[in-house]
Amino acid sequence: MKVTFISTGMIAIVVLASILLIGCGSNDGAIGETVEVVESATESRVLDREVILTPDDLVAVGLKAGKDYDVEDLPGGLSAGLHFWRVDDVAVTYETRFYESHEDAVSLGTKFAEEGSGENAALDAEDAVFKEGVRDRRTVFDFRGTPRPRYGAYAIYGNMIVLCEGKDDAEGWDRCSALIEALENR
Repeated sequence: MKVTFISTGMIAIVVLASILLIGCGSNDGAIGETVEVVESATESRVLDREVILTPDDLVAVGLKAGKDYDVEDLPGGLSAGLHFWRVDDVAVTYETRFYESHEDAVSLGTKFAEEGSGENAALDAEDAVFKEGVRDRRTVFDFRGTPRPRYGAYAIYGNMIVLCEGKDDAEGWDRCSALIEALENR
């Protein structure tokens, strides 16, 4: 009887392992397809709109203005600062940066937006190129008290770059999307 149980258990393990290997097996082009999905998600966060925004436009849709940052070391930057808003009854922080045009925001500001958001954000002044507000770009999300990036994602909407608070890219992007929707519907 024990031999039958072991054999049945072994068969079940072999079948399960086979299913997992087949399900996780490689597929020619799968890696390329994954990269394309990531790239198109990033590109979809750059929204070329025929609009020139100012911080007053954010206040008009309900955001509260916080501190202003010095943009002397932000190439092409007209203004930058913090804004606060409630998304799904949660207080959310946004860092906003305004440029002369959408083209300037993309060409001059993208690398600084990438530097200030996402899991690899520069959280110390010695690591950041745009040092203004770097302390505001970190928060504590884990139990050890380890500083983590405040902004999980960013978006470029017209002439504005916005870094959106979130523990990861998905949560940050949800909050960017809520702001973009409010701006689209104003």
